[in-house]
Amino acid sequence: MILSNQHLHATFDDATGALSTLESRATGWRLQDRPELGLGFRMLVPLPDRRNNQVTGPQKLAGIEQSPDGNRLTLTWNHLQPQHGEALDITFVATVTLEGATLRFEAHLDNRSPHTVEHVSYPCIGDLPMPSADEHLRTMMRTSSGMATASLLPRFTGRFGYWGLEQPLQTPEDPITPFLLIASDRQGLYTGCHDTSAKEAIRFVCELKPGFEIGFGEDDGMASAEPELDGQANHLEVATWHFPYVLPGTSTDLSPIVLAPFTGTWHKGVDVYKAWRETWFKRPPTPAWAQDVHSWQQLHLNSPEDELRWRYSELADIGKECAAHGVQALQLTGWTVGGQDRGNPSHDTDPRLGAAAELRDAITRIHELGVKVVLFNKYTWVDRTTDWYREEGIRHTTKNPYGEPHFHPGYQYHTPTQLIGINSRPFAPTCPLSPAWRKIACDEFRKSLALGAAGALYDECQHHGGATYCFDPAHDHPVPAHIFAGDTPLGEAFREIAASEDPEYLLVGEVCRDVQFLHYSIAYLRITNPDHVAVERYIDPFAGLMVAVTAFNDRNTLNQCLMHRYIISYEPGNYKGRLGEFPRTLEYGKTIDALRRRYRTFLWDGEYRDTQGAQVTTAAGTPHPHYTVFRDTDNGKRAVVVGNFDTAQAVKVAVTLDDSTQPLLLVRPEAPEPESAPDEIGLGPGEAAVLIES
Repeated sequence: MILSNQHLHATFDDATGALSTLESRATGWRLQDRPELGLGFRMLVPLPDRRNNQVTGPQKLAGIEQSPDGNRLTLTWNHLQPQHGEALDITFVATVTLEGATLRFEAHLDNRSPHTVEHVSYPCIGDLPMPSADEHLRTMMRTSSGMATASLLPRFTGRFGYWGLEQPLQTPEDPITPFLLIASDRQGLYTGCHDTSAKEAIRFVCELKPGFEIGFGEDDGMASAEPELDGQANHLEVATWHFPYVLPGTSTDLSPIVLAPFTGTWHKGVDVYKAWRETWFKRPPTPAWAQDVHSWQQLHLNSPEDELRWRYSELADIGKECAAHGVQALQLTGWTVGGQDRGNPSHDTDPRLGAAAELRDAITRIHELGVKVVLFNKYTWVDRTTDWYREEGIRHTTKNPYGEPHFHPGYQYHTPTQLIGINSRPFAPTCPLSPAWRKIACDEFRKSLALGAAGALYDECQHHGGATYCFDPAHDHPVPAHIFAGDTPLGEAFREIAASEDPEYLLVGEVCRDVQFLHYSIAYLRITNPDHVAVERYIDPFAGLMVAVTAFNDRNTLNQCLMHRYIISYEPGNYKGRLGEFPRTLEYGKTIDALRRRYRTFLWDGEYRDTQGAQVTTAAGTPHPHYTVFRDTDNGKRAVVVGNFDTAQAVKVAVTLDDSTQPLLLVRPEAPEPESAPDEIGLGPGEAAVLIES
């Protein structure tokens, strides 16, 4: 059976339903190459005495239908044969739809067997080769600090430890990613989960079989270039793992998965995700000040080791410093009883820092200066060292399959004793799917509102401390349940409370997953390297994204804020110090925000295009990688931001706009007056420049 159009060509085995071939019409890349290695689906259906009982290998089709327009196949399998035991009374119905340049895979599972279906792999590609010998493949995925890449072919880098696997396996470590790209520099394959419900865990998985020909380490080696390796088929399998936990006598629909070959850079793959995101995303209400060019300071008041740095009565002086330097928001961290990462989930004030009335008064006085106060909040877990945990909190924690609370080792602060982990305060993740827990969280959230702050930043809202499913039958949710699905009702509850009490209240999260941007207006993240790829900014050119700036002369991070439209969060001394402690960073940051205000039609209100639409080369003619392009949404003109992240060497670069011969104007953060751009622009160490289409 065939699904084919001008974009792609796919065939399915008439007997087994396996995806036999998949080819990009644009490039001729056979993404599923050898038909004999094609795959249908796999399942994990544990037996009482044999957990590793999988449905693998070819399963005979019970039926196959093609729609009258030829663009949809319905594949049905009945009475599946596992590796061990008798056939299972399970019906699996897959629908594959050709939609333009994409294949959409949907599936329904009806489990009439006496066993739980924990896992389903679907769709599966059984033999994905390199497009050509010189087109090396890598995986690309969204993480908590931009796009991460890993080598795939011919060098394969895996994870999951050799002791639990027969072949090397690679999958994104960060569950935040909603898609996986398998890409060369010229083309690639997009695999994405097009479902906002988070009803089941999804992982995108690549497996090299039979394994490395040459090994560099336990998870790193070279694949063979030959079709066989010592008599075994040499191939790369790519699959989407679903974890639906379909109980006996129940049925479910799997989250839809979309495959799409693309031509060009990784942007073209992400464009598939962006187009789907536009069908459901709606930006939440956000106060005007938080939508404009502005900057923050984060200030740490106290830690689990009793730093007691600032009393509430002293905070007005910090607010004055912010106002004097044009910093519009002050985030207070560690203001709660016990300090940051202690006493969770309590959002009571700490008497050692002063009375609650003193904090309310300080917030009022800071607001009168024109500076907004945002309070650090956390609902991800419970501090296991408290009496409240032992008496009440344990009931609201996520449980593993053995009935035990999940465990997080906690964080380390300041003292030698805690820095080496002797007296760390461990956590247990909370279950946002539990209505009882959400009520507790909302009551704690109201405490922040009652203090009169302008907003709350929910720290670590994007994860659950390594926990994925909750097996607690007392939580009023299906058992088990995917914990991440509870983030939506919790975010909705916070948004509803804030709207009823203060419509201008700002909700901020840390490294929000895309669906969380429905409730949180700004996401806080950290940049980990100069080659940071701002995939979240490319996905949403106008999202509120904020980055920590910590070094004494942090020009490189500030230049990335300029390049990627990131809000600046000044954090001297890793957010333990005052603004005056890093004058060079502060002054340079001011020039960047001033430049963004002056040229905001490009640098703030313009559409972010990453590197698309321009080329930047060095004097030697080699590509210069550190630049981004903004497009004026009214007239289509472009601005190119170029940075030099070398800390010792100057560089000369030439900027060329695609499809344009218009002259360029040159401005810099420290020289904002426009001048005609020369053919080559000099950038000293840590300098940036903006070239604007005239």
